[in-house]
Amino acid sequence: MSVKQTRQSLKGMSDEEKKERKKIQMREYMDKRRKEDPDFAKKQRELCANRMKVLRQNPEYIEKEREYLRNYQRNMKIAYNELKSLSPRKSGSPDGLNVAKI
Repeated sequence: MSVKQTRQSLKGMSDEEKKERKKIQMREYMDKRRKEDPDFAKKQRELCANRMKVLRQNPEYIEKEREYLRNYQRNMKIAYNELKSLSPRKSGSPDGLNVAKI
């Protein structure tokens, strides 16, 4: 259940805050519309799939996506190794997992 927000005055907002507010409102509206109208949701999924087909043919996009994924995996590996180094090792298992011996 979402909390209904009260209306805010646009007078004190900067242009950037107004754009952000409008972006959030549009996102909420589209989400609500997709939930209420299955035909609209289906059409949106088809448009998104068609757009991805076009993007996948663009070598510049492919390179950018690969670079993003490399960075993401690198960051996840660093975070994993940090968490792994923080957790105390169990004496019975070489990898620190508590495994029952049979």
